[in-house]
Amino acid sequence: MAVRKSKTAQRRERVSSSTQQRTIVLPLPLTREQYDPIRRSAEEYNRMWSSLISWCDSNKTVNRTRIQKENYRRLRDRHPTLPAQFACIAMRDAAGAMRSWNSNHPKRRWNMKASRKALTINYDMRVMSLCGNLLTLSVAHGEKRVRLLLPDLPEWFTARYPEGKPNAAKLLLGDKPEDTRIALIYRISDPQPLADGDVLGVDLGQHSLYMDSRGGEAPYARVQGAKRRYAHNRKTLQGKGTRSAHRRLKAMKQREERFIRDVNHQASKRLVNTQGVQAIAFEDLTYIRRQASKRTKTGARRRNMLNQWSFSQLQEFTAYKAARNGIRILMVDPSYTSQRCNRCGYVDARNRNGARFDCRRCGWSDNADHNAAMNIRDRALSSLAEEEHTSTDRPVDRSQSTDHDGWSAHDDLPTPTGQGRVMGTTLTSKPRCSSSR
Repeated sequence: MAVRKSKTAQRRERVSSSTQQRTIVLPLPLTREQYDPIRRSAEEYNRMWSSLISWCDSNKTVNRTRIQKENYRRLRDRHPTLPAQFACIAMRDAAGAMRSWNSNHPKRRWNMKASRKALTINYDMRVMSLCGNLLTLSVAHGEKRVRLLLPDLPEWFTARYPEGKPNAAKLLLGDKPEDTRIALIYRISDPQPLADGDVLGVDLGQHSLYMDSRGGEAPYARVQGAKRRYAHNRKTLQGKGTRSAHRRLKAMKQREERFIRDVNHQASKRLVNTQGVQAIAFEDLTYIRRQASKRTKTGARRRNMLNQWSFSQLQEFTAYKAARNGIRILMVDPSYTSQRCNRCGYVDARNRNGARFDCRRCGWSDNADHNAAMNIRDRALSSLAEEEHTSTDRPVDRSQSTDHDGWSAHDDLPTPTGQGRVMGTTLTSKPRCSSSR
């Protein structure tokens, strides 16, 4: 029986077919004459945004149609100085913020604080224009539009996205006019999906940051060492409890987050640049942190590991990079991928011993993460075969071996053999090596 995918997994699979956007943040030093009208408009915009957050909290909805029908006239009457388009932008902004809050804080859903410290204001092309480096921004009624000269875009950005067109912007106001920044959002052309290639299964773990079905690996020892160092320093500073210790804790948290982001960016870039790949398959690990609850039998050490595991960020970075290259992302059911023998299909928790996998039935020996990555690849191939068969009614290659217990690829845990090739599509897997690794 097919397992229903989480909404997060479905969204990642849709990234390749959605409109691609890229954001570049530029410094935008302003004069006092430019800064004051923009700041007044941003303060009014933030009050509008806060009232929408309160409305979403009390009505427990982020439905854009309902928000528009029940709030547009109220916002226009309460904030008459702002152009009407800012009300539409604020409704989209508030709905997105509430949706993100509910996703990131499942235990505090619909309890978002209706205020934000950062003074920001969003723009789209109806209230801004960009001609070359000349940016024109609308502000409150009765005030002249503000004209600004933007710095040149970095050469790497224009070289990588020569077809990019400005679509929106977010103005980030600082306490001083010279601290202002602007995030320009560009819409880029949709890439053509690759016409040929393999399915690359990727297993994420703690022994390795990832291991793919071709044997590619990203070591995790450097990340583990950095996390242990940060954890020790954090424990020491928390024990002091002074104001300076709290400042150091905040700065250290930001350094750790930047380090993890950099590692995940590098790993996702290596995955996407793998030659001859048309699709990358991950496990749908959305609900794995439920094991980290204290009400479960999970030990404290494993709970700590699960809570610090940044698998979602790595999958997210890989998804948007893959979409740019025309590579498809597939999310598969993670059940028993680490316990199932990729050669004979036998499932037993005793098959795995730490980083080694030794099948207790057929004797297959392999790296545990590599064995899991091949299982992920095979499930993705089976899913594609079913998708191809359902959508086009073209014949699908079912010539896959059946083990002595009568288990075949029509069951929930597919065991493709040989080339693992699906007829009617160009997605294939690499032939397996018959010798033990």
